[in-house]
Amino acid sequence: MSGEKPKGAVEVIHPPNKIKARVGPAGKGMDPNLLARAEAAAARAQEQVDFPAQANPELARAAEVVQLLLSDRENQTKHLSTLFNIVHDLRGGGGNFGYPLITRIGSMLCRYLEGRNTVGMAEVEVLRSLVDAMRAIIANKLKGDGGQVGQELCAGLERLVG
Repeated sequence: MSGEKPKGAVEVIHPPNKIKARVGPAGKGMDPNLLARAEAAAARAQEQVDFPAQANPELARAAEVVQLLLSDRENQTKHLSTLFNIVHDLRGGGGNFGYPLITRIGSMLCRYLEGRNTVGMAEVEVLRSLVDAMRAIIANKLKGDGGQVGQELCAGLERLVG
């Protein structure tokens, strides 16, 4: 009975930590040179992309979709889905290319749309305000957090979406 475990005994199994083996021993983390190269590549990509030029057509399309919510009420579910997808993509790019306000307002809009299949006039006006705010940020190339104006704008929009 030497190979048997006493009743109620527990065997602890420690699986290999494959991620730790790839990253390195505790405390060292990622190679600082590799991290610096990755950050430099991200900065170069950010400089090469004209985010406003890419965002403008999408925001114009979003504004058209908001209008369709009133004029084509039979297809509101489809239009709400389209609007969500447009803004979802824009909010992802906003932070990557120096426009965190686009990400913040886009997140508000996406949260506002969650669970909605139809909207009334009041909800359409909220959506229009959010899209218009995003359009103004891009039109004015308001990078970063927008300072006090950007913070006040977001605070007002947060109150609007509840």
